[in-house]
Amino acid sequence: MHNSTTDMSRSSWGFELTSLTGSNTAAGTFANVNATTRIRTANSKSYIEQAAAGVFPGQTGSSSWTFNWTAPATNVGPVTFYAAGLHGDNQDDDNGDQTYTTNAVSQPATPVIIRHGFSDFDGDGKADASVFRQSTGTWYLNQTTNGVGAIQWGISTDDITPADFDGDDKADIAVWRPDDPTLAAFYILQSSSTTVRIERFGQTGDDPAVVGDWDGDGKADPAVFRAPVGGGQSSFYFRGSLNNPGGDVTYLPWGLSGDIPMPGDFDGDGKRDRAVFRTSTSEWYILQSSNLQIRYDFWGLPTDRFVNADYDGDSKTDLAVFRNGTWYIKQSSNGQAVYLNWGLSTDIPVPADYDGDGKTDFAIYRNGTWYILRTSSGTMGVQSFGLGTDKPVPNAFVQ
Repeated sequence: MHNSTTDMSRSSWGFELTSLTGSNTAAGTFANVNATTRIRTANSKSYIEQAAAGVFPGQTGSSSWTFNWTAPATNVGPVTFYAAGLHGDNQDDDNGDQTYTTNAVSQPATPVIIRHGFSDFDGDGKADASVFRQSTGTWYLNQTTNGVGAIQWGISTDDITPADFDGDDKADIAVWRPDDPTLAAFYILQSSSTTVRIERFGQTGDDPAVVGDWDGDGKADPAVFRAPVGGGQSSFYFRGSLNNPGGDVTYLPWGLSGDIPMPGDFDGDGKRDRAVFRTSTSEWYILQSSNLQIRYDFWGLPTDRFVNADYDGDSKTDLAVFRNGTWYIKQSSNGQAVYLNWGLSTDIPVPADYDGDGKTDFAIYRNGTWYILRTSSGTMGVQSFGLGTDKPVPNAFVQ
């Protein structure tokens, strides 16, 4: 809070500030950081104002006070700050003092939706029902904006690894082909330029289902998880696209042989976190990239399908499993469990954001038919696209 004037007769100072919602209730909390301010409460509202040490008697020209304000934990709509400033004459009475008032409105922040682009091929923010036909190496895309398309890319033994490798908010058609070191490679058809990109990376036995944005630059990075034969330290490997002109590979040891890799953005910083599920104990080990803190959790069984994604729309990956037609979600926003019967034990889970509301939808693929429960409306969408033998693309990174 700052007060200033060119009137040199002003030689004592004061202020008062409060923050209110549109319904005239208190919004957020104030906190003193030094002895120049104090907090008072009246009519269920909180005010911060100058303390005795913040009158600054004899000071001319300007005055300022520092304090903290913490926004409400939930979206309460626009918050209006009402402020009054006092320019006094330091005569210990209110004669000749000057009072000024103002207000300012702070709008709630727009949520940042981090789109990893794993199955949105037309960049409209909605996942596309799409399949990979292994018998012909053909991708069939049912795009919500651009319509139906098909392209031959890959062979039957490839792992499909669709992701936004070029940072244009569209998923690129991509496969990983296992082979000996220096021969194994990602084959990427970049949507921004329709050019082919080949990344020699990994080796036979690696798991490429850990592709994602590891360095936080908005582009998916080629990546694999490697568990040594016979036990020992497992590791994540990725080739970052941020400040890496030499194409160096980053090596991240994490987990043991037998662990299932479970990368995701569990802390919401826009980067993939190292994470594994230990089948021997059914325990999660997550190393958060934002603060390098280790998180331990118990959720799911080794026999489950792991469908980690952002189901509550807070831009953080939720722990999630699919078991005999039931979804078990542990929401990162509040730690609460959500259980939903959606599908059969023989169905293929295809979680993705099909309605573009920033939340992953519960969805399954059954013999060429998609059953999608839209979180935006709570309604079911059904569409036929693909064959029972096809690989549904949104299932590419389900473990």
